[in-house]
Amino acid sequence: MNLVYSFLIIFAFFILGYLFGSIPNSIIIGKIYRKDPREYGSKNPGGTNVGRVISHFAGALTILLDVLKILLPFIGAYFLVTYFEPLKIIFEGNSNFLVYNWYGFGTSLSQLSYYIVPLGGFIGHSFSCFLKFKGGKIVSTFVALMIGTSYLAIPIFIVIFFITLKITKHVSLSSIVMSLAYTLFSWIVYFIFLGTNCNDIIASYMMWFNFGPTISIYYPIITTLGCIILIIRHKQNIIRLINGTESKVTWIDNIFKKNK
Repeated sequence: MNLVYSFLIIFAFFILGYLFGSIPNSIIIGKIYRKDPREYGSKNPGGTNVGRVISHFAGALTILLDVLKILLPFIGAYFLVTYFEPLKIIFEGNSNFLVYNWYGFGTSLSQLSYYIVPLGGFIGHSFSCFLKFKGGKIVSTFVALMIGTSYLAIPIFIVIFFITLKITKHVSLSSIVMSLAYTLFSWIVYFIFLGTNCNDIIASYMMWFNFGPTISIYYPIITTLGCIILIIRHKQNIIRLINGTESKVTWIDNIFKKNK
């Protein structure tokens, strides 16, 4: 019976992630400024377009809220299944001898329950139930997964994204390169876990030192699925990049000039 309850909780967490991911922060902020980002610029309801057609502050605020709408339920779900005793019993029983296996800790269903939250968030952000199942390109929500799973995501994001942006001037290409790099990182961490006979010590040091979502097969899988969705959502950008018609940003040069 606990197995049935486990999958019901996993499904509920997926729906939770989807609903949070569906929150159209760009449209809400657009209403404050009386300007719908879907009618200007790239017409994409994302933070980059908001920054382009409304203001840099509005764009940054949209990105921050889009990160938080995934990060908060993701971390909340982790703490619930890790420290809330009734849920712990449902997922892992009363055993005090649970160990790490190649797929994760114990039965790993508890890990699936919280890793499924950002996946639901990706889908919700891309196909929002509040926007007639249309949405953004999940860059901010992917960053939320990065921050929620590893402290190393912050330097990876800053260095890879902004160096790529400095060289290419393309936000879309920088986002794709960043997501691919972090996906590779997630698999490296997982294979280190396997290579140390499923000892989580080194892998956890590359994540959040056991103070956050722990290593399991779901970590690289959900990261990979997120990366695939992100690339698919950038299909038109990729076509424009190939044709040389993708728009470029200029503010990145101004940042580097100020730092000289």
